[in-house]
Amino acid sequence: MSTSSKQPRKFAICNQKGGVGKTATTLGLASALADKGRHVLVIDMDPQANATTGLGVDVDDDMRTTFDLMSVTGEGAAADAVVATEWDRVDLIAATQSLANLEADGANDLIFRLDIALEGVDLSPYSAVFIDCPPSLGKLLFAVLCACDSVIAVTEPTIDSVRAITKVEETITNVKRRANPRLELEKIVLSKKRRTSEHQYREDELRAAYGELVARAGIPELAARQDAHSSHTPIHSYKGGRAIDLQVAYDALLKELSIDLLGEPAA
Repeated sequence: MSTSSKQPRKFAICNQKGGVGKTATTLGLASALADKGRHVLVIDMDPQANATTGLGVDVDDDMRTTFDLMSVTGEGAAADAVVATEWDRVDLIAATQSLANLEADGANDLIFRLDIALEGVDLSPYSAVFIDCPPSLGKLLFAVLCACDSVIAVTEPTIDSVRAITKVEETITNVKRRANPRLELEKIVLSKKRRTSEHQYREDELRAAYGELVARAGIPELAARQDAHSSHTPIHSYKGGRAIDLQVAYDALLKELSIDLLGEPAA
């Protein structure tokens, strides 16, 4: 794999509410990039570890995980935690349920440990790093935001969607002011969209509140998404169940992100 000195952007994919499609968005974007011949790193920071299982990785006792990276302060420790997955061109730093125990850790440097673990690690083979976040506003999310460049906020078009995004925006502002001035809210992604008047109304409400921050590409609610996840298959390789509609949606979303797709993919 060829390398360059240019480091990829690190994207936190988050919302404090569970079940809105964060992991699906993480893996859908990874699938879209890999389908273009690009290499991707996924970091699973959710104790539910759905990104880890979706990528077909079984964690064994010898594997370093995000729990290990967050348990101690270790500069560059992430380099030893990267593993290959069942998906071509997609690597992973896996998660386990033990990660949830760290929310009660009182260490003063806890929220900086992921950033420190990534410090000095050559990520140049990757076109992007996608970090799947836990459904909370706790310490694990703060740790991700301290280590990232951009936030992709995922929400369903429901009555609580504007309120949820406001909470994410407030959190970003606090982290940006105190710990990570480079952090930006890049896009708000509407997930699990259906063709109902209620969903259209809530989408219009979000666009009125946030304008161009709301991605033009929305992700439809289709069974193929869960079916592909259950079979550990990239959505761009999945057949049937209107998977093509999801492929088109993730490809369109990818084009809206600040990811350099010019030049030849890494070998």
